[in-house]
Amino acid sequence: MNTDSSNSKTIDVINPATGDVIDTVPEATDEDVERAVVAAVKAQRGWGQTSALARASVMLEFAAKVRANQRELAELLTREGGSSLAENMDEIRWVAEATEYYAEMGRNVGGRIVPSQEATLTNLVIKRPIGVVAAIAPWNYPALLLSWKLAPALAAGNAVIIKPPAEAPLTVLRLVEMLDTPPGVVQVVTGGTATGVHLVEHPKTDMVAFTGSAAAGEAIIRSTARQIKRLSLELSGHDPLIVCDDVDIDDAVEATLWSGFTNAGQVCTSSERIYVMRNVFEEFSAKLAKRADELIVGDPMDPNTDIGALGSPAQLTKTESYIEKARALGATVLAGGRAPEGPGIFYRPTVLIGLSHEQVTELGEIFGPIMPLIPVESFDDAITKANDSDMGLGANVLTTNMERAWRATKELAFGQVWINNPLVDNDAGPFGGMRRSGLGRELGEEGLEAYLETSHVSFDYQLEQKYWWYPYSRYSEVMGLKDGRTSGFLGGHAGAAAHGTEA
Repeated sequence: MNTDSSNSKTIDVINPATGDVIDTVPEATDEDVERAVVAAVKAQRGWGQTSALARASVMLEFAAKVRANQRELAELLTREGGSSLAENMDEIRWVAEATEYYAEMGRNVGGRIVPSQEATLTNLVIKRPIGVVAAIAPWNYPALLLSWKLAPALAAGNAVIIKPPAEAPLTVLRLVEMLDTPPGVVQVVTGGTATGVHLVEHPKTDMVAFTGSAAAGEAIIRSTARQIKRLSLELSGHDPLIVCDDVDIDDAVEATLWSGFTNAGQVCTSSERIYVMRNVFEEFSAKLAKRADELIVGDPMDPNTDIGALGSPAQLTKTESYIEKARALGATVLAGGRAPEGPGIFYRPTVLIGLSHEQVTELGEIFGPIMPLIPVESFDDAITKANDSDMGLGANVLTTNMERAWRATKELAFGQVWINNPLVDNDAGPFGGMRRSGLGRELGEEGLEAYLETSHVSFDYQLEQKYWWYPYSRYSEVMGLKDGRTSGFLGGHAGAAAHGTEA
């Protein structure tokens, strides 16, 4: 693990719940990044040639250590990130599960044999590692969203240089300490935006795997365009949730609370546009506001806390700014709308009404504990408004009507569609966004494929002259071109011969 820096500057890691500095990490320089890349290029050759079974063994051993140290890791994540201990216990468990999934998946993906049209020829499709992956993790789920990159990248035989979030790097560093890969295969460079930029733009990093904002994703695309570098980008969301009039309102309220306020709403797939059928809007709004007021906000280390701290002062500023703009547009605050008194970066879960679909769309991604409710006239109206966004990460529908549920799966243009069980991930199912919400997919078979290059090998076990080689007089004779006749191979043979295969 490379955490030593040639720079004497350090970055303070602050507990958002208390404001205390809990540790410092080096601020990596360009020289540090260069050193890490050189080591990764060298180490990847050996790791890529290691058997899939051996790589899986290393990964499974790591997963076992993560499980054995779940509480320690979750508490560290809570101190540096501010989210509740309950949520972080789950996050650490998910890290182990994703690692175990790809450890086994990596043993089953190597390529395939393609049937050939020629007796002496064998066609192979070979999957090979891409090379050096720059993995940039976000501050809201630094451990989990790193594992979605690190696990498939290692299983595929790549070397990985990790840039953890400057706000919350400690859990990532602790995790990498538990990972027993050969030197240079997995490294960490800590720092801010400049460190990430150098890593992204370095000519010897072959792929960038990034989770973050759409604006940052756009910058990565522009900065790597000349290199035509492989990218995996999971970006912003502005996700809708549709509440139908056929549901039990109390159950719908609980589902909505969780989908919008988990991790204080700091989730790329948080429900940020709540479309409620008008004939249940008043009842749903009142009950949702009441339950939001009952949620416990406070010390994230307390097992009874529902909502912990926001990730940074900048997040609090953004949240307060959103509320200010919403009120100026005529929004009514039914619950929350304020930061509680006392130390730490906290904000009460907030429920808004009075904004139109167009206004909510204009205000954009929230990334905080705020839920605007918008009445809709029908299910068709809800689907139309849900799709009316330049982002397409996830969408939720609460309904007991099977027709509506199936229509939603076909008509909602989002990378994830959840029916009646919001925000549930499955390691075996792909995750990613449409439109401005990203490029590519993480998790599932697609998540492993993202870290593999594909080669087609045409293997002939005999070296003998082919009639379609020079001179073309021989080809013309075989094909009957000299005397004006045709060989009868017009569809199959002529096309095949042009590509070097016999009929």
